[in-house]
Amino acid sequence: MAPVAIGEWMASACIAKMVSKVCSYLEDQYEYQRDDAKDKLTKLKNNLWKIPFVLDKASSLQTKDPSMKSWQGSIKDAAYQAVDVLDLFDYRFFEAKAEDIEKVLAESSDYATVNSSSSATTNTTASTSSSSTVKRSVRVLKRVLFSDEDLNKLIAILEKFDKISSEMQTFLELVNPRNKKPGKALQWRRTTSMLGTTRLIGRGDEETQLKKLLEQTNDWCRKPYSVIAIVGVAGVGKTALLQRVYSHFRDIGHFDIMAWLYVSEKFGVKRLTKEMVQSQKCRRHKRKRGGTSRVSWDGSISADLNSISNLDLVQRILEKKLNGSKVLVVLDDVWNEMSSKWETLCKPLQFASMGSKVVLTTRSEKVAKINGATEIIHLDGLKGKEYLDHFQQCAFDNATPSDFPRLVQIGEQLAMKLAGSPLAAKTVGAELKLKLQEDHWKAVLQLKLWQIEQTADDIMPALRLSYEHLPDHLKQCFVYFALFPKNYQHRDDVLIQMWRAHGYIQKETSDENAYRYINDLLQLSFIKKAANLDNHYVVHDLLHDLAESISNGEHFRIEDDFHVSIPRNVRHLYVNASNISKVCMSLVESQEGLAESPDLKKNLRSLIICKHHAPGERIPPDNFNDVLKETLHDLRSLRVLVLQHPDGILPDNIEHLVHLRYLDISESKIFTSIPKSLFRLYHLQGFILQSYCQHNLGKELQKHISRLTAEPVKILSPIQKSRHQNDR
Repeated sequence: MAPVAIGEWMASACIAKMVSKVCSYLEDQYEYQRDDAKDKLTKLKNNLWKIPFVLDKASSLQTKDPSMKSWQGSIKDAAYQAVDVLDLFDYRFFEAKAEDIEKVLAESSDYATVNSSSSATTNTTASTSSSSTVKRSVRVLKRVLFSDEDLNKLIAILEKFDKISSEMQTFLELVNPRNKKPGKALQWRRTTSMLGTTRLIGRGDEETQLKKLLEQTNDWCRKPYSVIAIVGVAGVGKTALLQRVYSHFRDIGHFDIMAWLYVSEKFGVKRLTKEMVQSQKCRRHKRKRGGTSRVSWDGSISADLNSISNLDLVQRILEKKLNGSKVLVVLDDVWNEMSSKWETLCKPLQFASMGSKVVLTTRSEKVAKINGATEIIHLDGLKGKEYLDHFQQCAFDNATPSDFPRLVQIGEQLAMKLAGSPLAAKTVGAELKLKLQEDHWKAVLQLKLWQIEQTADDIMPALRLSYEHLPDHLKQCFVYFALFPKNYQHRDDVLIQMWRAHGYIQKETSDENAYRYINDLLQLSFIKKAANLDNHYVVHDLLHDLAESISNGEHFRIEDDFHVSIPRNVRHLYVNASNISKVCMSLVESQEGLAESPDLKKNLRSLIICKHHAPGERIPPDNFNDVLKETLHDLRSLRVLVLQHPDGILPDNIEHLVHLRYLDISESKIFTSIPKSLFRLYHLQGFILQSYCQHNLGKELQKHISRLTAEPVKILSPIQKSRHQNDR
């Protein structure tokens, strides 16, 4: 599956804001620089705008051509480097400002000590003097902020973007839609009310619940109809459940008019209204003596309907048809988030009789509520034997499972990886039934779901569609889940701090608005609340597979024995503490590799070192901390650092981690003092440490951090133990 597009992982607006800030810094410095430096500053101010421009253009390119993907990859690398360099300018400013303010505060403290017995007037004078000194010192900062090395780094980045910009026109021509033949719209997902030949398994409770809701007449409702929604992730069986219930009510003739409308991404009010006009009416035949009553359905298709372009006229026709009838309307696969469209579609339904129902299926609870749902059925994956029976039906086809006992065992292991998804079972089963042989099934077992070859109507493309409907700011937040193991319980405030650290949430965004990111992902069925644990969330298993496929190696985990190669494009790494030395060696080898190989140490932006769980095996603290110190030495692009090893301790010299925003050392049991270098991390935004350390060192932390960092640091309470219970 293609990696995430450029516009989805780095907002050009964010880059533009950084460029604007750096241009302001450079302009402030201009008059204080020597002539050769002024030439550099002029070049920078005139060309920095190319960075967001190139990123914005590149984000619009959609292609499967390998050479194009490679070119887009080079843009992505250059963009990350640009962020680091631009961010470094910000750091230099805060560094000089903090040092100057510290000097002023020290002088003010000496002044106050000498004059401690003076009058209130004298103290006021000292305070005014101190304030003036601070203001003067900040003005002086503009003369000393940036070295030639800083300017040269920025110029080197600009040269990369100059080259990319010069290639841009050629690539835009290659992917220009005018140069391509128009293709047919993919219609594989269009559904009807008819049941297929596949035997439907399970869903008895949900079927009973839905039937009961459809039979109810809600006398309290002001409208003659009520809206029911079936909500769940792609491929969980929403449509199959509804088809079974729809067929039941069609057979018994409970409703006078029934209409099955496939909606999908285009919520065309006129099209859907016309299809309701064309729906069938129920005819109930009286019971003959000694016989049974019979129900039949007659179509009432208007020959002139397709020629009518006036929505008002179509709705008037539907009004006459619905007048006094009890109606069931199914809207399958709804994505509409415009309440005005929904209200317009439903206007004719006010002329139906009481007890009418509208049932919609959607992947999003938010969509369900926008489209008027008052009752919501949440559909999860099939469980236990029901799912295993469905999986075997898909994998063995017409063969008898009992004839292949070894394959049944392998199939049970495979089924456990599919989160109860009927469509995932169909996807994997289609591959398995090609060869009912043990070696083939074992090979499939070793693959991740997204590594299995799939067609457009399989599970991963269906899930990918959900991802593509996410707003860009949520896409990059969602893909970050690929860094963590499945079933990892994410605490909401920690998750927000990590997203902030990478710029997915801007630092000026309030906490209230930041929490909406989590709520939106929850409403859109990408995450769910963790069981029995407040303020914690878990990613749906199959959507975790999707995040991994989109990440394409940028988010990588080493959970067990070190038997994998770290991808060359990795930027976020989750590693078991027992493997940290091997990771360190791998990072060093990348530095010593071929010239064209990426330097993994310079690229890494997240490092999460999880606890080691092997019983009876303990890593000597000295060994671990020596390796940790060596590993951190060159990780100058880190934004997130999590150390969950109980014997781990931060090295004294961590001031080189100039980009670090989030630090978690809550699991360290030997952390008793704060390295002074911590107070030189001027970009630090979030910090977690052990509770007893937080109590003992809290005053010192608050004193130094509030004085020396760019903004107030949020010191979070220690992580609950249960957060790690699913770490592997």
